[in-house]
Amino acid sequence: MTTTRPPGLDSPPTRWELRFPARADRLAEVRHRTQQWLAHCPLGEDQAYDVLLAVGEACANAIEHGHRGDGGTISLRLAHEAGGLRITVADHGRWKRPDPRPDRVRGRGMAIIRALVPEVEVIVSAGGTTVDMRLPLPR
Repeated sequence: MTTTRPPGLDSPPTRWELRFPARADRLAEVRHRTQQWLAHCPLGEDQAYDVLLAVGEACANAIEHGHRGDGGTISLRLAHEAGGLRITVADHGRWKRPDPRPDRVRGRGMAIIRALVPEVEVIVSAGGTTVDMRLPLPR
């Protein structure tokens, strides 16, 4: 895992980036490091938890739908921008379409993200998929 600026600094960083292998066994560390960075943001506890859950879902989706075990890399970026928080999760794989059969347990990742973050855009291209999320920060 690489990061441009480690969390846990005395002054809140305005931007934090992390690249990690597209493997599910890395998600706990990604959540932990994201939580450390979020502790420096002007968010309430509930809002920080919502962001953490949205990041986890987006990263899990990128691993499952973008890489299919091909050893790729996921990029996570969090930044304070114009009164808000911008979160970007990108993979560089090929999108794996979900199984069209109804599944009572799976297939809710994007619905969860959209319920937690007010502005979500999914950009699919030949180079991969990016989930771009924006959340206003309290003044």
